[in-house]
Amino acid sequence: MKAEISEFSYGFALTNELVGWLALSAAPVFPSLIEEGKAGGGYDVKLDRPGVPLFLQFKRSHCMIRRTAREYRAVVATGGALNVPYYRFPITEASTSDQHEMMLALDDGSNLVFYAAPRFHQIHEINQAWSRADVARRSLFVAPSTIGTLDDEQHHVAFDGANTWLCSEPRALGVLTSRGLEDRLISYLKEHDKPLGERLPSLVTDLHATERRGREKAELRRSSKAPADLRDPDRALETKIETSELLATGGEERVTLSSPEPDPPASREPKPLVREAAMLRQAADIAAHVFEAQMIIVQPR
Repeated sequence: MKAEISEFSYGFALTNELVGWLALSAAPVFPSLIEEGKAGGGYDVKLDRPGVPLFLQFKRSHCMIRRTAREYRAVVATGGALNVPYYRFPITEASTSDQHEMMLALDDGSNLVFYAAPRFHQIHEINQAWSRADVARRSLFVAPSTIGTLDDEQHHVAFDGANTWLCSEPRALGVLTSRGLEDRLISYLKEHDKPLGERLPSLVTDLHATERRGREKAELRRSSKAPADLRDPDRALETKIETSELLATGGEERVTLSSPEPDPPASREPKPLVREAAMLRQAADIAAHVFEAQMIIVQPR
């Protein structure tokens, strides 16, 4: 059964709930709110206290109710356990997007990075979870590093109340519950007790470096699967020359001329920000646009 809720709705509900965790202060950083100087945009982050970024990419779950479902049959065939009904969410295949490769680069041991998915899929369920402050408890958190590098095939994370599997070829995954995530955050904060204000410059630098590593690895994977002509720069150049000669001598190949790209719409310049707020906005921008993740600054209360 398809999810009735959007990733945005789930992400909003989960983020709102994380802010209220008792043992920790969690401040989602929204670049537009930082720019406007509004509450909740990042100004409530305490720069003189320890703080670590948590990166979450929100997924919506589809509910599978039949034993003929692909993941159920695959898991049972290996002797594993997966109860019906169960939930699943897709990991974008490498042939379609670099999304997972980028998340893997971010999850290099120096960051807290997770896919977050709900154990519900219907509108009335998220409304119920919201009213009971139960969204986080009914979610699971999967580190990309536990999934690892994937091929171009379609893959899903399938889970019930007790078991989590990576499919298509089933492999059991270790995941965190909300309590496990909270414990992990508390432990991580104890290990990283440097004031957040001192960490911000290296955070931005590290995110840029991580983006480069992720894109380089994704490009290397693509080039390794490309035809030999495209992997060999000299042969690729010969191909270009041959094509040019054909065009010059009236060969059958033709160049399709496209219309010039229209000028991008004008956008207003962002408001000048103090140094720390500017770095927060930059880090959150990179998280959102490069890694498709929400950055949340977690601090002790």
